Amino acid sequence: MAQKRDVIDDLIDIQSDWKAVKNPLGGLAGSLAVDPDNENFYDPSDYKERPRANSLFCTRVASEGADDCHRCLDVCPVDAVTITKNAVKIADNCRKCGLCSVVCPTEVFVAYKVTPKSLYDRISKAASEYEQCYITCTRALGRKPKDNEILLPCVGAVSRETWFALLREYNNLSIYLPLGICDKCRNVTGEETYANEIAAGEELSHGAMGLEVDEKDLTHEQTRAYKRSQFMSTMVKAGTAALATTNPAMSGAAAIAEKVRRHSQQMTELQNSLERAVGAKTTEKRRRILTQNRKLMLTTIQKDNSLAEGFDLKIPKCDPELCTACGDCVTTCTLHACDLDGRGHFSVEPAYCVNCGACAKACPEGALAMVDCDKKDLVVRDEEAERRKRAAAKQKARIEKTKAEGKKQLNRVLDGLERLADE
Repeated sequence: MAQKRDVIDDLIDIQSDWKAVKNPLGGLAGSLAVDPDNENFYDPSDYKERPRANSLFCTRVASEGADDCHRCLDVCPVDAVTITKNAVKIADNCRKCGLCSVVCPTEVFVAYKVTPKSLYDRISKAASEYEQCYITCTRALGRKPKDNEILLPCVGAVSRETWFALLREYNNLSIYLPLGICDKCRNVTGEETYANEIAAGEELSHGAMGLEVDEKDLTHEQTRAYKRSQFMSTMVKAGTAALATTNPAMSGAAAIAEKVRRHSQQMTELQNSLERAVGAKTTEKRRRILTQNRKLMLTTIQKDNSLAEGFDLKIPKCDPELCTACGDCVTTCTLHACDLDGRGHFSVEPAYCVNCGACAKACPEGALAMVDCDKKDLVVRDEEAERRKRAAAKQKARIEKTKAEGKKQLNRVLDGLERLADE
């Protein structure tokens, strides 16, 4: 439903038109004045990054098992990933597509340009500022991206958890990929990967991703709210008398930056709540690791607990009669979601578990089986926040009670004064 225009929208249009009148040749003059020798041409490699592998997080390295996990090996289009008993290695022929980082459940592969949190922040910023945000790849765009175009080495570099968090928040996201563009790409596993990740994100979020195949259909219009906020801030800063009574808390750009900062704070508070609830370390003093994908997923679920019902996740369950307390399971769990106490009792923290099943595969006795995760375990209780809320409620109740008692006492005094006046 289109929003009704008002005087502020008219003023914004007048301001834009006046700028064009004042500098009618601005864009043309700027382009003519550019020194071709100093012009920064479009270079696809600027948007790619070779990942760094943290072997400590690899379950296959930890268990020294050849069959524990091979997702990165399967998805790499050029077989650039090798895993030995001691390390994960990335060969020089790596295409920097980011697909290995998406499929790895323990986030062994780190490329800062395509980490889940980095992608969320970039896409969130563009989606908040513009009417439409486009996610595309270097082959599809073939030029420097505009502010509302998120250029990736491959669209498959975005995980389902990131799509889930984004699609739950924004309904103006679209993929831009011309027809047939993936058919000629050497990232032969990219199309299947992004199709699976986007489909899962849509299903979990109940959202929908748009698709554009023609560059002529791309729009670059900023949102009405953003333009109004920027305009009002400009007027206040300029000291315009007509709008002197308007005092916006922040400009559009500052508001978006605050929104991104607030989301980061929510992710931090989530982790703090988890650590308070279950402890930051296992009984063996191993620090539990919460992956970025897990943080994004859980933070989104905390805003709407019903979303947890859409997740079909498996966690390990131990058969104590088969368990010999050998410890292979906790050794394999590089995120330390699994624990084995001094009495040989196995436990798992579902919020930290990424449901990879490596612990079950590593168990030599077959004592672990992957079973359905209780959806309630995905809702993180913040007992400290609940305690503060209860304390605030009690304080409010005490204040209301004091007010009521004071009112009664005042009424008694007034009644007494009225009786005196009658006498």
